[in-house]
Amino acid sequence: MAVMRKFYNPEGLGKRIIDGKLLYSHVVTVRGGTRVILAGQVPRAEDGSVIAPGDMRGQIVATCENIKKGLAAAGATFKDVVRSTTYVTDMQEYFRHVSARIPYFAADPPTSTTVQVSALAHPDFKVEIEVEAVIDEAPPARPAARASARRAHRAPPRRASRPPAARPRRRR
Repeated sequence: MAVMRKFYNPEGLGKRIIDGKLLYSHVVTVRGGTRVILAGQVPRAEDGSVIAPGDMRGQIVATCENIKKGLAAAGATFKDVVRSTTYVTDMQEYFRHVSARIPYFAADPPTSTTVQVSALAHPDFKVEIEVEAVIDEAPPARPAARASARRAHRAPPRRASRPPAARPRRRR
């Protein structure tokens, strides 16, 4: 079944619009598909260094770029995102630069929650964003070597056994 997404902004609920673009949807319904859930992404480079320390706009962009890479690994894009949660250390500063995320969530924006926290995983992080997407197909399979190595550490499956009296009798 193909994924069917519907984005709603019911009358009577306020709408946050930045630069003429809707910042988020109030309600998203999804039917069918495979869920893709990304852990919170931060402005961290591949080598582990912090990208754009002290620069909220730069960190929003770097975080969205990391989300793009994570989504791509599962065969998804920002168009597939239906939910986001953003953690920031300074809400006022975040909303001064929130327009930096609009190019990423441009089409139908997902539902979105923003929470101010006292700190993130590194003292130089100002933003962390986690997303959930829904795609038509399951993510690509893992390489066989990894999957077989993982299976080698699992206990063999248990077979359910029924007492002899509960087993059905065969007719001859």
